[in-house]
Amino acid sequence: VSCRYYHEIITTGRMLGRPFGWMECPSVTEPLDARDPRPKRLIHFIRWAADLKTMHRCCTSATRDCTTCKDGAAHMSWVMVNKRAHLRSAKDLQNWIEVYEMFAKLYRFLPW
Repeated sequence: VSCRYYHEIITTGRMLGRPFGWMECPSVTEPLDARDPRPKRLIHFIRWAADLKTMHRCCTSATRDCTTCKDGAAHMSWVMVNKRAHLRSAKDLQNWIEVYEMFAKLYRFLPW
């Protein structure tokens, strides 16, 4: 389950001309997120540690350099929270829909 647009984003680290990184990532633990301005993000996202008490900075680790992050879920989320940016053309919207559908199939929100 995948699509060409997602592979382009995950391999280049870019979406619609914007680079992925700390100021773009939607998967930062909300109580630890002091970015200004705040980017589009996952609402109430928290990355809990195995002890279920400690919060981690993001979905990968506290020390990772965000410019080299290749976390698949973070990149899928980046696309999904930027729906309005994908309304520029029919192709952009199709790309957004394909990534959203890929996410839904991968995490079994859709039955097929």
